[in-house]
Amino acid sequence: MTAAAPAAICHADHAGHLRARIVAHAQVAERTWRIRLDCPEIAARAVPGQFAMLRIPDRYDPLLARPLAVYDTFTIDGKRRHADFIYLVHGKFTTALTGLRVGDELAVWGPLGNGFDLPAVDHLVLVAGGIGQTALLALGRERLGGAAYGSPARAAPRARRVTFCWGARHAGMFGDVDDFRAAGLDVHLATLDGSAGVRGTVVDLLDTVVSRAAAGGESMHVACCGPGPMMAAVANWAAGRQTGCHVSLEEPMACGVGICFTCVARIRQPDGGWDYRRTCVEGPVFDARDVAWTE
Repeated sequence: MTAAAPAAICHADHAGHLRARIVAHAQVAERTWRIRLDCPEIAARAVPGQFAMLRIPDRYDPLLARPLAVYDTFTIDGKRRHADFIYLVHGKFTTALTGLRVGDELAVWGPLGNGFDLPAVDHLVLVAGGIGQTALLALGRERLGGAAYGSPARAAPRARRVTFCWGARHAGMFGDVDDFRAAGLDVHLATLDGSAGVRGTVVDLLDTVVSRAAAGGESMHVACCGPGPMMAAVANWAAGRQTGCHVSLEEPMACGVGICFTCVARIRQPDGGWDYRRTCVEGPVFDARDVAWTE
């Protein structure tokens, strides 16, 4: 586990710190907004699963920045220049963020964290709960060959197909689902109230969609992001089928660069015990087998 730390720390050491202009900002679902920033230093270097810290300049309440996953990046005049972030309105920062308009600026630093580095498989299954889709779109696009990320662009193995399973409380929580369809992903939804897709949890969705699809003997791997209990359930689902699974943890962060130890998670060690690891530095992506999930 500790062998991965130096590479992750390198991301923090070389993160760009800049003022980024807002070029688009709109609500896309219930309490969910999408913001596009002109931040070429971050857009050019970010890989799927990384995040950036955002702060409203010249304001001291809230004082601290907040982490947002890099949802996707966009090329302008031949260069990666814009980055999209999606956030759920919850608390002072995100409430204040909704009041910003195109042309306003944010203080941003990143890209941060280790991102997804998954093995080559025939079938990649992406699983999101709540707002966990934000960490997964770029990964799906990359593995289908629709986009390349990083500077220099990293060579990621292609998957023959990518399935995206997304669970939420009700249909109004899904925003920009067509982004995943347009990227070529096979999209399936689950809602607790049955208002969209399968009635039930995202694990119920895995049982009905992915278990049937896996009958052909393809190699498969799962990448997951969302609330902790949901990720623990998905990790158990994958382990029960002897399928690899990586998760992007959503521990609360204060600094994003490993100084404050606010975002620690319990990670298993080779000796069978566990120790705390900083989600912002050693993560946010971990092998699900190494996470000591809290009951």
